[in-house]
Amino acid sequence: MTKKEFRNSQEYKELVEKIKGYSKGFKFTLPYYKMTQGQKNAIHIIINDCIKERIIDSIAIGLQLDGTMTEETFVRL
Repeated sequence: MTKKEFRNSQEYKELVEKIKGYSKGFKFTLPYYKMTQGQKNAIHIIINDCIKERIIDSIAIGLQLDGTMTEETFVRL
């Protein structure tokens, strides 16, 4: 599935609406270490779009010793 196809999918729209429904100031953490590569790719598209639209902002990143990102915390703007 391409990025354009994913952005037009029902799943994408539901997840963006879920994030928009969070109250302002709400913080949530995504555990990337628990996700498959496909899930990571999809969530990165959603998160990047939400950041561009100023819906959320990244406030913390968890890293392994080798520099691999394990989790990221966001706040609803």
